[in-house]
Amino acid sequence: MLEFREITLEDKSAVEACARAYNYHLCEHCFVDLYIWRGHYGTKICFWKTFLFVKMQSAESGQEMYLAPIGAGDLGEAIATLRADAAERGIPFVMVSVAEEMIERIETCCPDQFSFSYSEGAADYVYLSEKLQTLSGKKLQTKRNLVNRFLSNYEGRWSYEDITTENVRDALNFHFKWCEINGCGRDQAFFGETCAIGTGLHFWEELDLRGGILRLDGEVIAFTFGCRAADDMYVVQIEKADHTIAGAYQMINQQFVKRNCTDVLYVNREEDLGIEGLRHAKHSYYPVFMAKKYVAVPKETV
Repeated sequence: MLEFREITLEDKSAVEACARAYNYHLCEHCFVDLYIWRGHYGTKICFWKTFLFVKMQSAESGQEMYLAPIGAGDLGEAIATLRADAAERGIPFVMVSVAEEMIERIETCCPDQFSFSYSEGAADYVYLSEKLQTLSGKKLQTKRNLVNRFLSNYEGRWSYEDITTENVRDALNFHFKWCEINGCGRDQAFFGETCAIGTGLHFWEELDLRGGILRLDGEVIAFTFGCRAADDMYVVQIEKADHTIAGAYQMINQQFVKRNCTDVLYVNREEDLGIEGLRHAKHSYYPVFMAKKYVAVPKETV
């Protein structure tokens, strides 16, 4: 049985080294995501040879599952090792976050052994950084108009500032306000997110996060944060804004990317979780591609 353990801040460089082996542009390969959501998903890790193994559980059902192996080396041997671990634990083998490009590799080393299923709500939205910065083109005209209207309506009254250890409390307090505005203060689904946000803000420097706060008349109306997850990609983990203020979401989005993502090609804004409003909002920015994720289970169990 593999020796899975809690993920720690000291694992950051090793996790990132494994993720660099194959760049699938998935948010789950980002150390920050694994770390800040570890409580919500019961995340445990194990370094095996040149791979990172991750075991987690569904927040809804508690079902245990494995992240697709991250790293270089013999993928077939890595998957076989995870299957043996599941058998020793007496749990069904379920492998999640299998990138679309990884399926061919799995079929090569484990031919006809797995059935793959895809959930639209699990795919990451990946955008061109340049497009989010400029909002150029006819498709993004509505976003451009909202930004311009915000700039006109609130000239001299708004400000953007980088998140630092000095103002992280302002961002966290706005998250609680956002929950009140959206009526989710008592929603169990948001407890995990609150913990993730709190963890990210508390360990701001250790996680090497970047973020911004948008203020209107000195009051916080939006904040966001993310990190560089690959040579060519940033991942935005969190974005919150007061939806009653037209242009607030579009402003925090654009300002963050303009200040932090000018040297990357892509910005991954993660999945929509099957939430219709979130799906519409993410589609309205026209992703350059969707980073699809599949669930793999042994065919004999289908």
